[in-house]
Amino acid sequence: MQNNNNISKRDSTLDYAKGALIILVVFGHALQYSFGPGYEGFYSNVVFKSIYSFHMPLFMMISGYLFYHSSHKKIADIIRSKAIAIAIPMCTFILINKVGKYAKLILNVDLGGIIGGMVKDIACGYLMWYLFSLLLNIFLLTIITRLFKDKTLRYVVMFLLFVLSLFISDSILLNVHKFMFPFFCIGYALKENGTSIYLPTEKKAYLIVLTILSIGAICWFDRDTYIYTSGVCIVGNYSSQLFIDLKRIVIALLLSYTFMQYIHLFSTYISKSATGKSQFLQTLGQRSLFIYGLNITFNLYYEKVMIATGLQFEFNYIAPIVFTMSVIFLALLLYRLLYMNVLTRLLFLGKQ
Repeated sequence: MQNNNNISKRDSTLDYAKGALIILVVFGHALQYSFGPGYEGFYSNVVFKSIYSFHMPLFMMISGYLFYHSSHKKIADIIRSKAIAIAIPMCTFILINKVGKYAKLILNVDLGGIIGGMVKDIACGYLMWYLFSLLLNIFLLTIITRLFKDKTLRYVVMFLLFVLSLFISDSILLNVHKFMFPFFCIGYALKENGTSIYLPTEKKAYLIVLTILSIGAICWFDRDTYIYTSGVCIVGNYSSQLFIDLKRIVIALLLSYTFMQYIHLFSTYISKSATGKSQFLQTLGQRSLFIYGLNITFNLYYEKVMIATGLQFEFNYIAPIVFTMSVIFLALLLYRLLYMNVLTRLLFLGKQ
């Protein structure tokens, strides 16, 4: 979901991928929240498993791939650009999601409480965890590329950091950050070596094999495979936890690769069509960071309404579809309105 204004020529295929992925993010959340608090049937839902097996890892891989373009800039320039594009919207959405808590602190001019609360919510809360993880990965790769000039040595350091992280406690949400790190590094390494993130092919037999393998991987994906339920740290449970860690990485890479093949086919088809572009999907990809933030906010307040009213629905696919369409429509509408004002454009969209 990384904003990147430094790429002179955008790769429309990546925008299509991000657009499709953000739809999957919203729909995955819809499967969780549509039916009311206490519903956990989504864990075994095949659509939910398919989405959660790869969507955030692929988003992080694309972000690492795109970050390569700006990784060689001065550290001060990187900090400034990412603070504007990612950190400011992240903090804005956290404030909105916890408006009751921060409104009181702001009214009391409690600067220490605001800063302390924000640090705690960013580092220890699931709100906007992906954006914080993205910032952490950008910081780590920026430092690594400065300290180690030899490319091979950099990759060794990245690998060793990931191995070391397996022995560190999963507290304060380190499980999700540790899981995202190798995918960001893979995306970065692919771009650094001039390799496409989607290695396009149009061989039908190859795609059929990939599809069959991906279906098998989804069937292999179970409740313990979710990063949220089983963690990453291997201390005290070496063999079984290491197997789970490797299993989820293999599944994510396989499904990400397969997904990108189909996105490439879609992109090729669109380029040959009369219009030559799919403006809707491309627009979603370019605005994915804002859609993500709005989706998290929508989830929170939707859940509060469900709790307050005591509503509970039986499982069906109509509710998640309506949920997803509502979030996407609202995001596109609000984006236009927020873009019109200099302050809201900065706070919500990360643009000057």
